[in-house]
Amino acid sequence: MMTSQQIALSVQQTGFIPLFTHSHINTCRNVLKASYEAGVRLFEFTNRSANSFDIFTELRQYCNEQLPEMVLGIGTIKNAQQAEQFIRAGADFLISPLILEEIQQVATAHKKLWIPGCATASEIGLAEYWGIDTVKIFPARQLGGPGFIKAVKSVFPNMQFVATGGVEPTAEDIGSWFRGGVTAVGIGSQLFPEDWLNNNRYGMVTEHIKKIIQYIEQAKA
Repeated sequence: MMTSQQIALSVQQTGFIPLFTHSHINTCRNVLKASYEAGVRLFEFTNRSANSFDIFTELRQYCNEQLPEMVLGIGTIKNAQQAEQFIRAGADFLISPLILEEIQQVATAHKKLWIPGCATASEIGLAEYWGIDTVKIFPARQLGGPGFIKAVKSVFPNMQFVATGGVEPTAEDIGSWFRGGVTAVGIGSQLFPEDWLNNNRYGMVTEHIKKIIQYIEQAKA
């Protein structure tokens, strides 16, 4: 099991957090497998459906049995109760769309990496005050895109920013985020086009993600 520090380092090294949610377990398993085959070892399943907990529990078991190197986190954690529930189910890390002290307390107690969502300098400053050094900027595009990142990075040079929300899966757009100062990007629906999933074109998903990983590597270089 990786420590919270090791997972945070993996976020920095890979520069990439794919995120996905779906209410059908077979689709979720196939997406995880396609991502794994593309080289992904860090994945966020988002807690957005009525059966997300049941799906996550099965995905945790699937990773343990079939994808042993996959670090599986849970996203859209909005309160302490959810944090406790998913940690008990085996979440390797937590990601939120907001910053909330009760989640921070749970994550600290369990020694889990928690990446809170921040949208203002005040929220980033609060995370820094609590000793958190990696935050999610969300919704990144709507907040001002790479220009916003560049502006807040100048004030918080030691913070690691994960831009999520509106990141396009192209070399040009990904490059602009890293030039702005992000440590990583989170990409969701655009990694997994619905028509590909509906038609079992998971090989295309794998090839698509391989290209994204190349774009990120080029941007980081």
